[in-house]
Amino acid sequence: MRRHRMRATGPEWMLVRRSDRRNIVIKYRADARSPWHFGSSGVRTKREAAKLAAGLVTRWLADNGRECDLWSDFRDRYEDEHLDSGKPKTAEAFRTAANRLESLCNVRFIQDLDEAKFSQFAAKLRKEGKSPATVRAYQDHLMSALKWAVQIRILAERPTPPPIKVVESSHGRALTREEAERIAMQLPKVAGKECATRWAWNLEALWRSGFRSGETFAFTWEPSRFHHVEDLDGDRPMIAISAEHEKGGRHRKVPMTPDFAHLLRAVDPADRRGQVFKWTGMRGGFVTKRTVEKRIAQAGRKAGVIVGHNTAGEDRFATIHDFRRSFGARWSTKVMPPVLQAMMRHKSIETTLKFYVGENAKRNADAIWLAAGHSESAVGDAAECTPGEFCTALMQLPG
Repeated sequence: MRRHRMRATGPEWMLVRRSDRRNIVIKYRADARSPWHFGSSGVRTKREAAKLAAGLVTRWLADNGRECDLWSDFRDRYEDEHLDSGKPKTAEAFRTAANRLESLCNVRFIQDLDEAKFSQFAAKLRKEGKSPATVRAYQDHLMSALKWAVQIRILAERPTPPPIKVVESSHGRALTREEAERIAMQLPKVAGKECATRWAWNLEALWRSGFRSGETFAFTWEPSRFHHVEDLDGDRPMIAISAEHEKGGRHRKVPMTPDFAHLLRAVDPADRRGQVFKWTGMRGGFVTKRTVEKRIAQAGRKAGVIVGHNTAGEDRFATIHDFRRSFGARWSTKVMPPVLQAMMRHKSIETTLKFYVGENAKRNADAIWLAAGHSESAVGDAAECTPGEFCTALMQLPG
């Protein structure tokens, strides 16, 4: 193992390969009387490490012998020690943000992530055409990583980057029953004629249950470690929610709405096995969550159902999440906010108030006019859950 001395009586260092570290380690000390320290080179070959070693040792010694943690090593630790025990979606979002950071900015050490670097990163993302909401989301995930760095004492404190102002675009709106049926009518084109009736039943179930798209892949007829139906034929059927497959991360039971229970009871008991929602593919088998979301978005666009506009003023067409939004909007005028919070499984009632109670201006106006004695005919009820199913309407399409 070759030693390198930077000056006749100054610091010395050598390169070490360790089985527990991905990158080449630099063993160094200030002089012959000082203790040895170890730091990561951030690279995997000794040739590359040798080119960087002198500069790294100088920097580490200038920091009173404390190793300035390399961003690459910290990222590995954060993913292995923290994100691996959390939700895959959170880990994926962090990786996306970290990859863009490494692509756009020169970040070698974790200490490089200061206010100036965050400002530079935000500017480059905007130049790429990223929306303010996306820029803020990237920044939030990186700041969460730095919060963990403070907790394990890699950093003394987090930086305070400039706030990113986000002008909220329209969150969409509740679909009317007629609009939802128009979307279902497009299913033969986007999901295939063989699968359209099954997909239409799934949309009907979404309309009546308010499930998130991902939850439909973890909802079974029988008791399981996933979400499942409970006491369907009883007086008050329930939906048992699994923390592992739920955004809020909590085990709980949610009352099933009467119209959803009626839909499930109509299924032949012999067919009540496995998953309730069966998203079949045109070539057999089942499709992924991403494919389902893509196909329903295509149906919304083909049906011409516009639910809002983005920050650039462009039309936003209905997606699968608008079926959940419609469920919440319908029930927001029938139950008190705490009950609606439980039905929507929001962690905070503020979310319920913001998206379903506070923004339901049209329905509030309808209630006010009705209370004042005006004709009920002035009040639209197309968003109510009327009898019949999407798949029934779908069957009326010409072959």
